[in-house]
Amino acid sequence: MICANVNSFLNNVLKELMAVLNAECGSLFLFDASRKELILDSYLNSRSMGLKNITRRVGEGISGKVVQSRAPVLVRDIDDDPRFNRNGFNHYNTKSFISVPLFVEDELLGVVNIADKSSREPFSEKDLQFATVLCKYACQVVEHIKSTNCVNGESEKERKQKELLEKYASVGKLAAGVVHEINNPLDGIMRYANIIFHQLETSSVVREYLLEIKKGLSRISNITNSLLEFSHLVNSDGPKFKKYVKVSDIIEDSLDAMKEKLNGSIAVIRHYEEGLPRVLDMGLYHVVSNLIGNAVDAMPQGGILEISTHLKDDLIYVNLKDTGTGISPEVKERIFEPFFTTKNIGKGTGLGLAICKEIVNKYEGAIEVHTAQGAGSTFSVAIPKKFFEAHA
Repeated sequence: MICANVNSFLNNVLKELMAVLNAECGSLFLFDASRKELILDSYLNSRSMGLKNITRRVGEGISGKVVQSRAPVLVRDIDDDPRFNRNGFNHYNTKSFISVPLFVEDELLGVVNIADKSSREPFSEKDLQFATVLCKYACQVVEHIKSTNCVNGESEKERKQKELLEKYASVGKLAAGVVHEINNPLDGIMRYANIIFHQLETSSVVREYLLEIKKGLSRISNITNSLLEFSHLVNSDGPKFKKYVKVSDIIEDSLDAMKEKLNGSIAVIRHYEEGLPRVLDMGLYHVVSNLIGNAVDAMPQGGILEISTHLKDDLIYVNLKDTGTGISPEVKERIFEPFFTTKNIGKGTGLGLAICKEIVNKYEGAIEVHTAQGAGSTFSVAIPKKFFEAHA
């Protein structure tokens, strides 16, 4: 029997897969070992209500065939596909679809199906690869959860499983495995683009076009690097070697790196409490520099950035207050979501604050924002006592 948390996780995987591949329809069948049947758990369709009470035996229908073969299937056009254009498959309303079986080791979990791109184009081999990687990763997550003996009714265990699933759901959404496949050819393209760029005359029109290509490649590189960093943060248990740092030094290093962006139009006011204990270095520089960068972006006409640190209730607080544009309530609810951004295309990956939150989670701390649209924002990061040097 599949516990509620795993069921919810797999439904989230289906939703994310549909969103990334722009599929209008999707379904999740889960295998009931006692009945030896695939039972429709969820059906998502942007144009109609969900279906219910549908079952398939192994080998029956598309889902059953995919499970029987234990291999994912891509169908570009069901009318032209000899595997499915006859023998009882003519009742399917979809033209193009992807089906991926879900196995935990040799145990059948179910099957995920997506169909009908909103663009009306058929799914591609790259779409199939993405779906396969994501589903494979999801199965690894389920295997990990099953190893903790998922039992209904044990509230503490359910809570811990839910927390773990939420983290892995984020990583599944990012599909970090695909990033490696992108980076390898990207490095080669960047290298040759640079060679050609430097061999062309400065006034060449082709050189201008090539410069735009380089900008696009750099953006892809930034996104993939952010994906890898986020994936690493979620899966790592912390630094292998302990190093403790002064919070004020981290802030000053971040400000120094931002000198060009600050550009004299933003006044920085510092309030550092003296004698604060040093903290374990687990990526605090990334958090501070990202928050400073966002504050600068929120003050395009200049303004004031006030940074303070203090110790209260066994927590070190780092507060960054700007006089920028502020954040609307709708945006505030989503700012820590991966890929969510309000910046223009090419200006942000939507991963900066998601990475910040994961780093703060490693500290078992908290990151909060107090803001109002048009009235500036204050981001507050809290680091607990257990990560202070004196309590290592």
